[in-house]
Amino acid sequence: MKRSTSPSNHIRMEEEKQHEKENANRDKASKRLLALPGDRKWQKGIYTADTPSEAQAKAVALRAGLIDKKKEKKGTKTLSEAIDEYIDQKFNVLSPATVRGYNTIKRNRFKTIINRNIFELSKDDVQRAINDEVKIASAKTIKNAYGLVRTVLEANEIYIRGIKLPQIIKPNKKYIQEEEISKLLEAIKGDQCEAAILLALCTGMRRSEIIGLCSDCINVEACTVTVRRKMVPNDKNKMVLVSGAKNEMSQRTVICPKFVMDKIAPLIKENKTTPIFKFHPDTLRKHIHKACEIAGITDTATHGLRHTNAALMKYLGVDDAHAMQRGGWSSEATYKKTYSYVFESAAKTGDESINNYFDSLTNREKIAHETAHEIQKHIDK
Repeated sequence: MKRSTSPSNHIRMEEEKQHEKENANRDKASKRLLALPGDRKWQKGIYTADTPSEAQAKAVALRAGLIDKKKEKKGTKTLSEAIDEYIDQKFNVLSPATVRGYNTIKRNRFKTIINRNIFELSKDDVQRAINDEVKIASAKTIKNAYGLVRTVLEANEIYIRGIKLPQIIKPNKKYIQEEEISKLLEAIKGDQCEAAILLALCTGMRRSEIIGLCSDCINVEACTVTVRRKMVPNDKNKMVLVSGAKNEMSQRTVICPKFVMDKIAPLIKENKTTPIFKFHPDTLRKHIHKACEIAGITDTATHGLRHTNAALMKYLGVDDAHAMQRGGWSSEATYKKTYSYVFESAAKTGDESINNYFDSLTNREKIAHETAHEIQKHIDK
């Protein structure tokens, strides 16, 4: 029997169809790539709204700057939480010292924005936070801290450009000069840290590399030291032995003088992976300061001796490529700009050579002028 359709049933069916159509349109509106009026290209984005017209209106408002796209993102995340998230994501590839540094930044820097929602941060917010830091931190510290913040924000698809950082003023540091090296060697004789200081001076090894040396890093017969590990502080400021080095170039084997190896050989342990030096890294720093005081020479520290080694290689004419390999520098720019300073005596000799050259040109010109004058006098007679 044919089912009869009353007017009320027909109206209800039409309403259901219309409702289904609106739901479908709503789903499409939330996924559509909308073209904005006047655009030559598609404006890509997801605009969720109840109807296509509302989604279109939201897209237009976004383009007009009436809506901040960052605020359209769902949920909230503070800068502190974002840094934690970034550390967690990279934890297996970051060194303990790097993690400790990131946590130090999170704890001490940018306190006006550290607990702010990153999706609501503006360029002005970040710039004001940096301006505040200038009053209490060095330019280099601020640059390093902002480097982390910028990386973390970009990991969350937040791109802030045009931030002005304070200019880094190059420090006028003094390092041991060539004529002071022999005095230092004399001052450290018999010192608890003598072998470690010799390694810093004669090979340019970093403090973390020296303290991280184990017996399997030493080849007494070949007089070589291989960098396989480093001793660094973890996020709890406890010293830990970590495999690998600062970078790929730092994983190197260095030939050292025999008199240095003679000091190292007695320290070799039966356990090949036991560090040969038992003192804290800060102990090494203190003993270097004490030795400089005893010798009456320029005060320096472990890293300062790395600079001295670089300057010595330059002074002796060692090829830059080999110097970088020996010192474990991965960047030629870093080696030349930061480490390869010139001994004052060599700089003085260079200055004198340049000045003498121009003086000789001036003298030749003067002699030529006087000779021409004498010839002219003879002709006039």
